[in-house]
Amino acid sequence: MAVLKKLTDYSFIVETETQEKLGIMVNYDEGTSERTGIDFFTSTSRLSFSTVAELEKVLGEPLTYKESETTDSTDVSKALGDYPINDTDTIHDIQFDDPLGIGTFRKSNRSKKRFYPGWWLVKGENGTYSSRLTLSVDIYNERNNTDALYGPFKTYMDVTYTLKQL
Repeated sequence: MAVLKKLTDYSFIVETETQEKLGIMVNYDEGTSERTGIDFFTSTSRLSFSTVAELEKVLGEPLTYKESETTDSTDVSKALGDYPINDTDTIHDIQFDDPLGIGTFRKSNRSKKRFYPGWWLVKGENGTYSSRLTLSVDIYNERNNTDALYGPFKTYMDVTYTLKQL
């Protein structure tokens, strides 16, 4: 039995039950394009079919859908107000006397270093931006009002949108 693992709403990785990759199936009937039919891509070729049943006939076995468990590193459950915090961070000594008005916190009782919640874009020494979830107050004070710092953002999508604009 061949197993379909979802990539998008209309594309799937096709593999055996022992997880050997057979190829990628694109079902245009499920997608938003005007194309129809099925394309099956292997490492060496592309095969086109009118229906899934035709592909199953060539494979010699039925296709079954398998739900895959995914973890999204951009999906967080902890937050300070509307701004996310790393799920692995512990939150201590929340204070709202910061100039941004979003609050700061410490990651341990013994630490003196404070952090802002939220997603941030920080420019590195090589000139490229990287996204961070939470930012130390030290880095904020050092790079505030420069093109080396953007944020805070409430969602990772906002970060990626801003990054594309830079």
